[in-house]
Amino acid sequence: MDFKSQPEKVWSVFKHQLEIVNARFRGTNYCHACGFTGKRKFKRVLWPELIAQWELSPEWVNWFDEREGSYCVNCHSSLRTNQLATALIKGFNLLAGVQGKSLKDVCRDPGLSGMKVAEINSAGTIHQFLGQLPGLSYSEYGSQLPEIRSENLESLSYSPSHFDMVVTSETLEHVPDFEKALAEIYRVLKPGGLHIFTIPVVWDKPATRVRAKIENNVLVNILPPSYHGAPDDDFEDYLVFSEFGSDAVDTIRNAGFDVELIQDAENKALVTFFTRKPAH
Repeated sequence: MDFKSQPEKVWSVFKHQLEIVNARFRGTNYCHACGFTGKRKFKRVLWPELIAQWELSPEWVNWFDEREGSYCVNCHSSLRTNQLATALIKGFNLLAGVQGKSLKDVCRDPGLSGMKVAEINSAGTIHQFLGQLPGLSYSEYGSQLPEIRSENLESLSYSPSHFDMVVTSETLEHVPDFEKALAEIYRVLKPGGLHIFTIPVVWDKPATRVRAKIENNVLVNILPPSYHGAPDDDFEDYLVFSEFGSDAVDTIRNAGFDVELIQDAENKALVTFFTRKPAH
């Protein structure tokens, strides 16, 4: 099926595919990131200070712990990263007709040689697979390495309509202006291009809570500073500006994107955003 000539039909078919994938996702031990089949390991990842700051119920603590702490023993991809890999595989299939079971295999496919993809800040364990893409533009905010460019999501240096796909992973909550970041991602995407990403969302909370902002180039903490690094990490790199509630979907739609949510049937915290810049 030609995506360019029949974008709406392809989009409808793809949404149905996502529903099938989501229905089967929970019951398999197959890792869509690396292709390994086997049991996963689990460890608790949240800590008391973060739980208190988020005001999480025990149920939500368990969901987020499973989201981040259940991982593939081969590539160490969490359930969240595994689900993100599934969405990326389907995205590559939608845009280029490339098929495969694992992201590792798909990213090696020569059919993606002409695709332009932006990975804005490392997507964690799947960065090693995205790095195989010939057309990957990889950046890390504040990078001092000559081989890795630094990109600010509020002011990207890329030209308009440049990328087929933008990938962000647990990044947008750390950007001072979420809406400005969405506008920039929209600007650099080609018509019909995809922004596939994850952010932590407490879906039972209707409103996003702003914890900090930048005013006149000065950091202003509205609430006590909160960080998304483990306690032994360098907290300064992980300051949280936004605690997302369910209204994040409306904010993304208002930025011009079509929004599809890939949701786990049992874990409310396990959601991947599959969004598209309209083709026309």
